[in-house]
Amino acid sequence: MREKRKDGLPSHSFLLDRDVSKAVSLFPRKRTKTLAEVGLSEEARDSEIVRKAWERGLTIVTGNGDDFVREIIAFQSRTKRSDCHELFGLVVLPNGYEHQKRLLHGLENKLRLGTETLTWTDIAQKNCLVKVKKSGMPEVRRFKRCFYCQKLELA
Repeated sequence: MREKRKDGLPSHSFLLDRDVSKAVSLFPRKRTKTLAEVGLSEEARDSEIVRKAWERGLTIVTGNGDDFVREIIAFQSRTKRSDCHELFGLVVLPNGYEHQKRLLHGLENKLRLGTETLTWTDIAQKNCLVKVKKSGMPEVRRFKRCFYCQKLELA
């Protein structure tokens, strides 16, 4: 279940993939889960991680961006007509703990989608892909809406 903010809206929470698991101390502990903490093994397939993140309302954090982008697109394209299969965002970090430590500090203040300033909660609610460059600048874009949400927008 997603943590609730005081205003009743869901707060963001993170699921760290195995390749960024050393970075767990760089995230808010109460809102960060490892694979083991959500019942997945270290050998879990990316598709299993995507499903678990969707079930738990978690933003995936990984160093393995291309594979997860493909899995998220595939997951969202298998949407049933009667429910939403959008995820809660994906954060792709460069490899290496020291890079991650340096880049994560103050990253939220740099999150932008066009001219809009975003928070981590916005990233989750808008289902955004955040690719963090070694320069420290994040590249942010939204994933395509799932079939169900596209249908609702047209109604």
